[in-house]
Amino acid sequence: MTDHELERRLRTALDHAAPNDLEGVLSRCETGKGTVIDMTNAVETKKKKRRWAPLAAAACLALVLVGGGGGYYYYSANNAVASLVSLDVNPSIQLEVNKNEKVLSATPMNDDGAEILDGMDLKGTQADVAMYAIIGSLLQHGYVDELANSILITVEDDDQVRGEKLQQELTAQADAALANAQVNGAVLAQTLQNSEELSQKAQEYGISTGKAALIQAIVEGSNNTKTFEDLVGLSINELNLLYTAQAPLEGQVSGNEPEGVIGGEDGYTFIVTEGPPIVVTGSASQSAYIGPEAAKEAALKHAGVSASDATFVEAEYDYDDGRMVYEVEFHVKGTEYDYEIDAQTGEVVKYKTEQNGANTGGSSANTSSFIGESAAKAAALSHAGVSESSTKYCNAWLEYDDGRAECYEVEFMAGNTRYEYKIALTSATVLESERESYGGSGSSGQSTGQSGSQTSGGSGTSSTDIGAEKAKSIALNHAGVSASQTSEMKVEQDWDDGVLEYEVEFKAGGVEYEYTIHGGTGQILKYESDRD
Repeated sequence: MTDHELERRLRTALDHAAPNDLEGVLSRCETGKGTVIDMTNAVETKKKKRRWAPLAAAACLALVLVGGGGGYYYYSANNAVASLVSLDVNPSIQLEVNKNEKVLSATPMNDDGAEILDGMDLKGTQADVAMYAIIGSLLQHGYVDELANSILITVEDDDQVRGEKLQQELTAQADAALANAQVNGAVLAQTLQNSEELSQKAQEYGISTGKAALIQAIVEGSNNTKTFEDLVGLSINELNLLYTAQAPLEGQVSGNEPEGVIGGEDGYTFIVTEGPPIVVTGSASQSAYIGPEAAKEAALKHAGVSASDATFVEAEYDYDDGRMVYEVEFHVKGTEYDYEIDAQTGEVVKYKTEQNGANTGGSSANTSSFIGESAAKAAALSHAGVSESSTKYCNAWLEYDDGRAECYEVEFMAGNTRYEYKIALTSATVLESERESYGGSGSSGQSTGQSGSQTSGGSGTSSTDIGAEKAKSIALNHAGVSASQTSEMKVEQDWDDGVLEYEVEFKAGGVEYEYTIHGGTGQILKYESDRD
């Protein structure tokens, strides 16, 4: 009920409380014509009381109107909370908003939020005006700049349509405020409905429900390899980098972006998640970090590989062991490299390599680059230590999988032993080898599985054994450290699918190293480093 409507109803109530009965009064006066009436004080007092009776009745009726259904509705519409709006950067602020989008209260949720609201009285202002003022204060106090430019806006409302409308209005105001300040900002916006689980998380960690929802989306997007506890201390800018790195883009809506909005001509970006959709405008600042290209260069330098030889799979943000890192993955011929590079310093945090023998050219590989059957045979014979003249037969052919050349297969018989090899298409690399002996010692089959080492049957011993000291030396040399610099050195002999291996582990300079060394050839099959 508006003020004007309430005034009209009160005026009507007063009119009805004092009716216009002129004819009745005149007729009653006619019968008493000529009679002298003694006007005593008692009569005057009685008349005074009767004169105020209609007014009292009208006042009571007004109270009924104000305190009853109509008045209660008027009061409720203007003072009941319809939406909760939270704004997070590092400062966190919560606004209570009524159905007319007017601010009922503005509450800081941490000390930084109190600093932003200091001296501001937002009660009674429109929510979009309040948003503009808060963004201005964030900029003035240096909480949003080129190093950390991300803002999270969350609207909680049981009415989804109303909530989304308010979210869009507030996002537009935030974008406009950033544009006017010439700051390349990034805004994440979401609309939530009541979630007891998120509310409990928010209360437990002392954060807003909106930030809790963003963290939960990242945890779910990582297939739960990250935990809520790991991420709760990160800023909104850091969470934005992680979220956009792992979330697939659903699409971008062109032409609907408000004028002056920073975020590019492609408009709003909608990111698919299991929970409520998060709308992203602009890009999170990377100015505090070395950048993906520098991370790639650091990984290539450490691996001793040139960029022209590498096929990159990814170079994306991640968070591990309390720091922001780049996950860098690339392939060089048959070897896969995985690196974690410190996003601020460029330091190699972790790395591992694994031979997989995959043909990175896929089905489009040019067969002119293949080594040919003769070279494949030569590689297999050399690895086995057998001359072709001593074999009973030696055959080689291209092996296909789903119409795609996968490798060369080589098979030959020498003495009482049959050999089978898989050789890489574009190099003489032995991907896999197997031998089976027949005769007095019984038959046996041994497979090296990617290592390509020849092993003997039956006895379970390698035809050659480099020994534990040699394996340790190979690992130390690869890591670039001396034995005197290490601690907790451990070397163990192991067998994997009939292949003799040495597991070498040690620590040096705050880094833990783990190596798997082929016991016959000294080849490094796998290695990892992890900062202590």
